[in-house]
Amino acid sequence: MPKLIKNWKELSQVKPNDKYKLVIDVDRCNGWIKPIKEIEETEEEYFKHHFYLSTHTFYGSSYEYYSKKLQEFGFDIELENWDKEKRNDI
Repeated sequence: MPKLIKNWKELSQVKPNDKYKLVIDVDRCNGWIKPIKEIEETEEEYFKHHFYLSTHTFYGSSYEYYSKKLQEFGFDIELENWDKEKRNDI
């Protein structure tokens, strides 16, 4: 089961996997998925191996898209949806 990541600070603390790392700017609420090591292939096919995490990463339906992309890059995580409705009965 993927680990739930609730915010940018938690996302910045996710450990690299065997191929990719997360480079997160917590203050600006954005970041990148990047290769641990740049090689000719990752430079020539830049957007196949680099992925921008926008300021909307945790909002609306974007969190599902970004969760899926992070998983495609090998991270066993799922992002919290900041727009979810708050339940008062919990």
